[in-house]
Amino acid sequence: MKHMRTFCTVVEYGGFVGAQASLGMSQPAISTHIRDFEIRLGFRLCHRGRSGFRLTEKGEITYRKCREMLNMIADFDADLGELRNKLTGVLRVGLIDNTVTNREFPIPDAINRFYSRDNDVSLSLTVLSPEDLERELLSGNIHLAIGIFSNRHSAVRYRHLYTEAHKFYCGKGHPLFDLPDDEITLETLRKHPISSRTYLQQADLQYFRKNHNTASVSNMEAQAILITSGSFMGFLPVHYAQQWVKRGEMRALEHLGLNWSSDFQLAVRSSPAPKNIARVFVEDIEASINTLSSS
Repeated sequence: MKHMRTFCTVVEYGGFVGAQASLGMSQPAISTHIRDFEIRLGFRLCHRGRSGFRLTEKGEITYRKCREMLNMIADFDADLGELRNKLTGVLRVGLIDNTVTNREFPIPDAINRFYSRDNDVSLSLTVLSPEDLERELLSGNIHLAIGIFSNRHSAVRYRHLYTEAHKFYCGKGHPLFDLPDDEITLETLRKHPISSRTYLQQADLQYFRKNHNTASVSNMEAQAILITSGSFMGFLPVHYAQQWVKRGEMRALEHLGLNWSSDFQLAVRSSPAPKNIARVFVEDIEASINTLSSS
């Protein structure tokens, strides 16, 4: 079991160096654990050396199986905790990126509520794309996910949490940045390249032609980088873009009415039923939403 945990930690931290602090072990000790695990299994799990850390094909399969087993053990511990009327185990939560600047985001308050009660729960918080969140949810690697889900999966239950306002921005140095509003029309915008987030299923391209010159990004930080470059325009959540707007590095082209809202949802698997620790945390999220909406 220790070899499995060590191996999974090394994979999740991208190598021996990254895993040292988490495991509390030296690189030689980690290397010994991995080598012993390989001997026990009868095949090589990873390539390591000057070229860096990389899983073999069998190593990738082994990692998935080990992670499934460790998750099952953690859930088993949580089930036993329920019999003792005590919250135990590992609560695995997935989120999309760059949400913390949104004052309507309920997770910080929900975490505080959760840990205000007597429990023995470890929290694993993962930031992924919406597609990866659903995949991890369906595989059982996380108990619940919060994000924007364009494609509804039949094996997942979704609950609306809040809406997030988006505006259309250009960065300092862009040809339109210093132009007055009355000189910027939708046709003017269509002459300049824009950046689109892949997981929005082109919802942010609804105002533009299909053949419009675009760049694609997988997360909001990449979107912000392209906008601040002065070469691309694009949509960002208002709460996230505000930091650059205040510094005079971004401008919202809101006079054209290109604003839209995204629907943030809580997603859990329909079957099997969520573990008790997940159900309690969902209750804390709902309580936090109610508190934030009434304040």
